[in-house]
Amino acid sequence: MKTTRENINKYLTRLKNGENCLVEFIDYSRGYIKYIAFKYLMDKSLTEDVIYSVYDKILSNIQAFDKDKNGMAWIAKITQNEAYFVNNTEKNQKGDINEQDVKEPIEFDEDQRLLSYTVERAMGQLEKLEREIVEYNIFMGLTIREISKIINMPKSTVSYKLKQALKKLEEILA
Repeated sequence: MKTTRENINKYLTRLKNGENCLVEFIDYSRGYIKYIAFKYLMDKSLTEDVIYSVYDKILSNIQAFDKDKNGMAWIAKITQNEAYFVNNTEKNQKGDINEQDVKEPIEFDEDQRLLSYTVERAMGQLEKLEREIVEYNIFMGLTIREISKIINMPKSTVSYKLKQALKKLEEILA
C-alpha cells in the first residue's frame, strides 16, 4: 500500500482529535518512517530505535500538527531529526565526532503533549512474546509466516497473539 499525504493527514488529524486510530496509523505509516530512518542512519541496526522515538514524538506533539500542511513532510522531519540525534549519540559514545557533523534537532514545545502514554511505554506493558511479535510485524514489517518461522510457533498462534497484543495496545493508548 502506497503511503499518501492525504491519508497521513487524515490519520494525524484523527489522532489530534483524540480518536483511537493509533494502531491503524502505525500499520499505515511504519514503512514510510522506516524508509526515512534507514536513509539517514549511519548504523542501520538502530532503525527500530528511531521508529519508536518517532512515534513518541508524533504523539507528544500531535497538537502542533496543522491539518492544512504536509503531514508526510512533518513526519519526515521528525524522523530525520531523530536519526541525526541517534547518529550523534552513537558518535559521542564511540568518540569519533566532528563539530561539523553535529546537527541540532528541532525542539518541540513540551506543553503540547496530547497523550500521557507513549508507544514505548505501551509496548512495555505487553508480555515479552506479544511485544516481540508486534515489533516483528509493525516495526519490521514481517508477515505472520515469517514471524512464525523466527519464533518457531504455529502461524495461527502468532496471528492470535498479534491480534491480542494490538487490542491491548489500543486499550492502553485509548
